Amino acid sequence: MQRHKTIVFLTLTCFLLFASGTTVAKAIIIEIDFKGTTKNVIDGDTFDIVAENGTQYRIRLADVDAPERDEAGYAEAKEYLKNLVYGEVVYLDSDDLYIWDDYGRGNRVVCVTYVEHNSTHYLNTNEALFRAGHVEKREYTNEFTPYNWELYIPKQESTEFPLATGLVGIGIVAIAVLVVYLNRSRKYRGN
Repeated sequence: MQRHKTIVFLTLTCFLLFASGTTVAKAIIIEIDFKGTTKNVIDGDTFDIVAENGTQYRIRLADVDAPERDEAGYAEAKEYLKNLVYGEVVYLDSDDLYIWDDYGRGNRVVCVTYVEHNSTHYLNTNEALFRAGHVEKREYTNEFTPYNWELYIPKQESTEFPLATGLVGIGIVAIAVLVVYLNRSRKYRGN
């Protein structure tokens, strides 16, 4: 009986460590495919960059829709985007499904874009435009899910992330040991 209590105690301890580790260690990881400096802002969801290798690209912000030239809010959306990205180094997560707009047939790279906010975080410019009321979110066919975006993204993973991964393994092993032990205990009591 004492052995049973010890195993239950250890299992619960491992599980609690696992549970607390995963909530503390939630890390947001972004995929940066390339970066470049913004040279021109076309409208509230399109701008031009020069990548590090000198190649020029037109960028279409993923899953947002800004007012067109003849619509109310056009100038404000364009100015807001310009204030965020013009002359800045922009970090780009391009769509892995089509890369280019118009389902791969267009001339703009579809991206979620980030700029440096401070020494520890990036600012998601797509989300910033939405929260400022200059664009609408749209779920287009691509790899992105706009309704899950965060405004500020940590530049580095949490240092606790590897610990949480290890605790997941410990928790799973501890639960497996407990299940095996309880099954054996029932088996021996039944005979």
